[in-house]
Amino acid sequence: MLYLYFSFKFDRFKKLTKLAGIFDLKLLHMLTIRFARHGRKKQAFFKLVAAEKARAVQKKAVKELGCYNPLADGGKGTFTFDAEAVKKYLSNGAQLSQTAARLLAKNGIKEAEKFIEKRVQKPKKEEPKVEEAASEEAPAEEAAAE
Repeated sequence: MLYLYFSFKFDRFKKLTKLAGIFDLKLLHMLTIRFARHGRKKQAFFKLVAAEKARAVQKKAVKELGCYNPLADGGKGTFTFDAEAVKKYLSNGAQLSQTAARLLAKNGIKEAEKFIEKRVQKPKKEEPKVEEAASEEAPAEEAAAE
């Protein structure tokens, strides 16, 4: 079965679905490679999956690509994945989630680095300076003393 990836407008989607029925093609919305949470409460592990972007995270995935267990090895975590399959999906136009992109880039997938967005730091709120308030009170006290 041949998969077609698309992100077109609805009128083009209708035409593509007609073609898919004729040629036995399976149409998919934009694919994303992301993590799906599994496991018990406070004992989570994550599966790296290629799934349609519009689908719920833990619903049916196109393919399971790997597994990440953050609790293994005394909290260091283990991450195993099929590098060839990940590269194949990325070359076909799949998108990466931020978390998946960071972990894949850290583990040697250079194609994942372009999906990492730089984190924006919020400016820190300035606290009112105590010294200024104290210096304003000092001249008032001097004037009162005279």
